[in-house]
Amino acid sequence: MLSKNKVILAVGFAYVACAATHANANLLTNGSFELGTLVNDGNATQTFNAGPTAITGWNAVGRQVSWIEAGNPFALSAEDGSRFLDLTAYNPGPPFGGVTQTVATTIGAQYSLSFFLGSYTAVWGGPPVSILASAGGASQTFTDPAVTTTSTWVPFTLPFTATSASTAITLTGAAGLNYIGLDNVDVEFVSGPSTGVPEPGTYGLIALGFAALAVMGSRSRRPNAPRS
Repeated sequence: MLSKNKVILAVGFAYVACAATHANANLLTNGSFELGTLVNDGNATQTFNAGPTAITGWNAVGRQVSWIEAGNPFALSAEDGSRFLDLTAYNPGPPFGGVTQTVATTIGAQYSLSFFLGSYTAVWGGPPVSILASAGGASQTFTDPAVTTTSTWVPFTLPFTATSASTAITLTGAAGLNYIGLDNVDVEFVSGPSTGVPEPGTYGLIALGFAALAVMGSRSRRPNAPRS
């Protein structure tokens, strides 16, 4: 029979692996804006008014938002992948645009919203360049005050507590002139109440745990080799 310690070790390993996978999973769909069919307007760009977009998982808010990919004539590049957003679109100055997406959350749980703010103020105006991030009951304006001479990305993080079973994640331009970049948006569970339901990727880890138990069980049932 399996020893008590071996059972605890194998099961404990499976649950730790599950927890790690859960904590490191981005709850957003298409956080780097890579998915969807971009209709090129001639500048490797597609611009949306408020409402549904071709950017998988995202709706536009505010005035307008532009979806830009590699090969654009603006000397701008993505932080992650080949596509990113400009929250000014083709309109200099405010009001600006933004994007929103709703994710499933657990009431009372702690989460972290992170994103990269893009600027190129030496060419496109500013500084400052700012984004207003909102999630749950949390809202904060994040600013890059630097004069940037190349396409630059700065990371920011907003912690928040979920107040309902679904939470709208919204990021809108707050300051800038001709360019406010947004890319690599991520929402992750940090701590607090959990649903207790493993994510799909954790089932394989659980299966490995049980396989390990089975192997140890078969070894424990083998007869001792005869002594010479």
